[in-house]
Amino acid sequence: MSEGLTTLHSHSGLERELKYPKHIVLVDEIHEDELIGTEQKKSVTFKRFKYGGVTYIEVPIMMFVNNGGVFKNLMR
Repeated sequence: MSEGLTTLHSHSGLERELKYPKHIVLVDEIHEDELIGTEQKKSVTFKRFKYGGVTYIEVPIMMFVNNGGVFKNLMR
């Protein structure tokens, strides 16, 4: 997880460096529960991505925005 950030946030710098599509946001794996309700848990799965020893999940940008995500220019 990014140092000191506890809110739902993206890693836009890393997304840009890795040339991720604009409709996907990289989010720390620990925020997975914030993105999906308990009823949806069985039907929603995120693709996991490991980079630099940190595991991220790939999240559709609209799901990220609808859950109050904050865009940050983080590289890790």
